[in-house]
Amino acid sequence: MEKQFHLVLVDERIVAKDGQFFLDFLHRKFPGLPGIVLIRQGLPLETEENIEKSGFHIASLSQGPHQLLELIRETFSHTAAENGNAGFNIGTEKPFQLLGESPSIQHLRETLRTVAETSATVLLRGETGTGKELAARFLHAHSPRSQDPFIAVNCAALTESLLESELFGHEKGAFTGAHRQRLGKFEYAGSGTLFLDEIGEISPPLQAKMLRVLDDRKFERVGGNKTIDVQCRVIAASNIDFTQAMESGRFRQDLYYRLNVVSIDLPPLRDRAQDIPLLAHHFLIEKSQRHNKPVREISQQALDDLCQYGWPGNVRELENIIEQAVILASGKVIDRLPLPAQKIPSAGSMMKAIDPEDLMQMTLKEYIAGILRESEARYFSALLKRHKGHISRTAEAAGIDRKTFYRKIKQCGIDPKKFKPHK
Repeated sequence: MEKQFHLVLVDERIVAKDGQFFLDFLHRKFPGLPGIVLIRQGLPLETEENIEKSGFHIASLSQGPHQLLELIRETFSHTAAENGNAGFNIGTEKPFQLLGESPSIQHLRETLRTVAETSATVLLRGETGTGKELAARFLHAHSPRSQDPFIAVNCAALTESLLESELFGHEKGAFTGAHRQRLGKFEYAGSGTLFLDEIGEISPPLQAKMLRVLDDRKFERVGGNKTIDVQCRVIAASNIDFTQAMESGRFRQDLYYRLNVVSIDLPPLRDRAQDIPLLAHHFLIEKSQRHNKPVREISQQALDDLCQYGWPGNVRELENIIEQAVILASGKVIDRLPLPAQKIPSAGSMMKAIDPEDLMQMTLKEYIAGILRESEARYFSALLKRHKGHISRTAEAAGIDRKTFYRKIKQCGIDPKKFKPHK
């Protein structure tokens, strides 16, 4: 029986040595086979043009495994759609569960399943680490589009020009370095789902273009004139205060209403504390297998510590804490957890710190917001102290990107320089 291949990865050394002969051979032997050439330093312009003419993509190994996997998904999804095989989905074998039995998480699952049956645009709102992308994937997996691609874009991770090209694609020669036509995420998503994470971070000019896409379901590639129809469903997510952002002019009101057809709030982990033991054991099994460690249990004292902690980083922080504990464990049971030294103050301690007269003038939302601000300030201060003011390491430890980290510490009034060692 003749072997079938879905995609080929080619090292730059092979291309540099055999050049066009090797690429032509692949196309003769396996017509329509998509491919990616992996480069380290870069190739001569002529070689790159030959690769692009052959229909292959070019990826730098410096981008990291996650970006490479995303390119593999996109490359295959696009080729599979052209060949009528859109049901094959690389990397989606993981069941997208929303673990927990608390009333808030049960209500969330029911809401997501109901909304999944429609094609409505959805805005997911919640604090950092509450699982907004997981909820988006859950929506996609339970929708009639589940056999089509799910494409995720972190809007905060790219500059304005790069994000525009990433979303809408570009034509050859549209700007310096555009050596070939590139399809954007709206096209790659096809009839599937496009997830726009950190939508609140996009610039006003890009917001205007996004509004047109949602209104007219049409767009043009950067540098192009051809109008392309949008087929995908859009799910957006953000942790910003949209009311404040709209009042300050940072976010367009009309775009907000187009995104906010269905709004779903994800509960913070502190509001579903009864789910913490279940989540902790789930991460324990997952991380033990990943790191090949014989850790099987979490002591009752360690579980009590987990349940008493405030979790400003939510489920993502819990996952990181369990992974660290698994790596550091010397036996089969986790007795100690690498929780930050300063725990989040309880509502009771906050109540005592506030003058009763002032407290009576506060709404519940304002009170909770005050607790959260103080919790985040303590959390980021402790992390900055641990990492000696190193921004990248601190942001990585918190499980957020640098841009979001800078915004958070600015809101908390924290100067990272004061945590750097004195020379």
